[in-house]
Amino acid sequence: MGDKENREEAVLTASQQRALLMLGYLYLRMGQGKRAKKLFAALVALDKDDSWARRGLAAACLALGEGEAALEHVNKAIGTAPLPSRDAALHLLRARALWLAGRTDEAQNAVHAWLAAGGARQ
Repeated sequence: MGDKENREEAVLTASQQRALLMLGYLYLRMGQGKRAKKLFAALVALDKDDSWARRGLAAACLALGEGEAALEHVNKAIGTAPLPSRDAALHLLRARALWLAGRTDEAQNAVHAWLAAGGARQ
């Protein structure tokens, strides 16, 4: 088999991807940060542009106390474009990562960005 055929076999269907994202989320909710991190890292390896897998990987890193790694993944999930208000939680995730990394001033700025993006609305 050629490389192209191997890559085609590795691609997940949308429903498979959603199921794995949900499984990773459940791992996080059950306190299984290491399992969640492995799962989300595998999903990111399959598609480096998968924003949801990248967010999950950042959350798993936070759960494991890995602030710098979480920050790297949050920054990649945020990208360079302005975030819509529905993604305001990414600012809060970034604030938590910065705080864990000991960068408190930047963490405060991220909280302010979260508030400005509508994060405090209910």
